Amino acid sequence: MTRFQVRNLALILVSLLCLAFTGGVVATLILKPEAFDSAIGGPFALQDPNGRQVTDARYRGRYMMLYFGYTYCPDVCPTRLQEMTLALEALEAQAPELAARITPVFITVDPRRDTQEALSAYAAHFHPRLEALRGSEAEVAQVIRSFQGYVNYVPQAEGADYLVDHTAYVYLMGPDGAYVTHFTAFDDETEMTARLARLVD
Repeated sequence: MTRFQVRNLALILVSLLCLAFTGGVVATLILKPEAFDSAIGGPFALQDPNGRQVTDARYRGRYMMLYFGYTYCPDVCPTRLQEMTLALEALEAQAPELAARITPVFITVDPRRDTQEALSAYAAHFHPRLEALRGSEAEVAQVIRSFQGYVNYVPQAEGADYLVDHTAYVYLMGPDGAYVTHFTAFDDETEMTARLARLVD
């Protein structure tokens, strides 16, 4: 075998090893995101639909199941919030003492349009314990950054409402405020329920 062939073979082997490693990381992130304990989350001070200040300290001693979204969202947000609702309802039926330790939280990424009244009415469509929070654009942006998320306001055709592109994970934070795991679009309510039962227990 020539030196050129040896070098090419070595390059191919290295490339295959890199692909295998990358594929394994991606698969683990999707299938077992709790394996990645990183600096996600942090302190915040927002307001509930009644204008009362709510900080992250409110959720100490219990789990917080958090989703960022907005009331004008046409599809993804209501779908994810409904999945959260169904997962919690299923857990309430299976293990009510575990479900009671989880507080579902919805933080709007669109405080320009999501008034206190709009948030209150929107939250009523989902789990009865869902807590809806809002803040200034700067406050909300800071919270999103602390969760390593993103938000982008997307203008539409003239006369149409803008859309908001944003992180669509559902985060689970522990009683100490630390990151536990997150649920992706691959996790439906059945998967959420199973993992919640395992992690909260």
